[in-house]
Amino acid sequence: MAEQTGLVIRKMETADVPAVYDIEQKAFPSGSWTLDAFYHELEKNEFAHYFVLVLDGVVIGYLGMWIVIDQAQITTVAVNEQFRGFGYGKLLLEYVINYARITCEMMSLEVRVENNAARGLYESLGFTYGGIRRDYYGAGEDAKVMWVKLR
Repeated sequence: MAEQTGLVIRKMETADVPAVYDIEQKAFPSGSWTLDAFYHELEKNEFAHYFVLVLDGVVIGYLGMWIVIDQAQITTVAVNEQFRGFGYGKLLLEYVINYARITCEMMSLEVRVENNAARGLYESLGFTYGGIRRDYYGAGEDAKVMWVKLR
């Protein structure tokens, strides 16, 4: 567990889902996951690893990934809008990269082509461009696939 003054990164629990869902809806208004999707990931997906970033007892961010054999795939990540730009997202990603590095060779993710802030963050952590997934988000919105070698 990573801790700083009042700041904790820990495994997500089912009790965290409503707070995570609230962040998800605000971060991705046109394509957010459902409550049931988060519960399914936590309760039924053996490949899923989900984490929350908690500041003074309040969930302010989350990240989900799947680990299959030696590959990690970030499936969703967001930080509450009022806490963006302070390095919390980077801290969460660094934690999860180190977590995945124990068993995984590579990590990948998809990011909206237009999301320059997120792409810049991923690039600062060593992620590189891997290709385009056309219409990944629907309505003609493409995703950039990014990869990082973990070991």
